[in-house]
Amino acid sequence: MPPFRRVTASRPYLSLPLVLLASAGIAACSSSSTAPTTTSTTTTTVTQTTPITRPACTTWAATLKGSDLPAASGTRATYRDALLAAGGGVKAVNGKAYAVWFPSNWASTSPRRVILGLHGTDGNAEEDWWFNWKSNTAEHNYAYIGLTYLDTSSGMYDDEPGAYGNIKQLLDEIKSACEFGSPTIDLVGFSRGSAMTFGVAYLDLKDRRIFKAFGENSGAVPPGTPPTPTVSAFIARNESTAYAGGRFWMYCGEKDLAHGSPMCDEMTTAKNFVTTYAGTVGDLYHDPTGGHGGLNSNASALAAMYAYFESLP
Repeated sequence: MPPFRRVTASRPYLSLPLVLLASAGIAACSSSSTAPTTTSTTTTTVTQTTPITRPACTTWAATLKGSDLPAASGTRATYRDALLAAGGGVKAVNGKAYAVWFPSNWASTSPRRVILGLHGTDGNAEEDWWFNWKSNTAEHNYAYIGLTYLDTSSGMYDDEPGAYGNIKQLLDEIKSACEFGSPTIDLVGFSRGSAMTFGVAYLDLKDRRIFKAFGENSGAVPPGTPPTPTVSAFIARNESTAYAGGRFWMYCGEKDLAHGSPMCDEMTTAKNFVTTYAGTVGDLYHDPTGGHGGLNSNASALAAMYAYFESLP
């Protein structure tokens, strides 16, 4: 817009007919008088919004006693009690559950990092934390979030879209409930949960991209078993870039015959599958003495996994 400039009328205002002056809202006056100056004042009301104050995540987690869940029994009660005693918590989500645990210094941690775990067959999030994460996440200053995707009353497991939907909802809940921040989140599954990550990874890469990387601990598709519907669907569509942008890290124990055949053969097939569909595998860690789920007891393997996660931009 050009700068404003003062314009001088070619004819004095007083020479205009009075009817035009009146219709224009201009009062006629004598040449010796001065037109009054009218000042318009606009009052702007500023509304201040009070920032939302959320509790520290460690404080919030400790309030989650599982009161909205069925009471745990047997070994499940043992795992839940241990999680609660460590300052973690457990909460319902859409008929399933999730567990949370935060380092005591989460409020001052930078950068913040999270392992989101998927348990194995007949497991739950509290058990996954107990066996796979309670020591090493604390040592590496990661928070832990675990999803239980098994309905123990019916024995039914959520499929990958159901599990991914619950992951999105529980993360939204956590962000609303406590001072969570914007941490880096890596998804790591064990056994059945490991096999499940391949479908969840695909869904996430096409949706929110919640996860920086995907970790697979002792589980893919056993020989002779068809892929899950999510994976079968993108294979049928010949979706060659299904895993584009996805970063994976895998572990297998060479003593692991849990599926009736060498787990490292199964995981090698999984590695080749991921790269065929445009994903990147940072490493498939072969543990020469490892059994099923040996990752949690192999310090070198754990160090390699965490180093890979932390190397990603």
